[in-house]
Amino acid sequence: MGIMAKLTLIVGITISAASICFAIFYVLWFFGFLPLNPDLAVRIPVLVMVLAVCFIAAWMGYVMATAPPRRELQAGEEGR
Repeated sequence: MGIMAKLTLIVGITISAASICFAIFYVLWFFGFLPLNPDLAVRIPVLVMVLAVCFIAAWMGYVMATAPPRRELQAGEEGR
């Protein structure tokens, strides 16, 4: 097994383990088994999702506003 294959395996296992640990933490937090405010378990992800949608919309608007105009095809030219 090459060095890249070993690195990929290690990264994959680390991501899987971190994901499982965070899922357990989040479920415990959501149902109030941790001494953290369970309200934040809903508010924070909703805030992140709303901000992500706003960022994507702003990025799309920026790309549309700054894109160079399309060149008109002349008679006899084929478009791709």
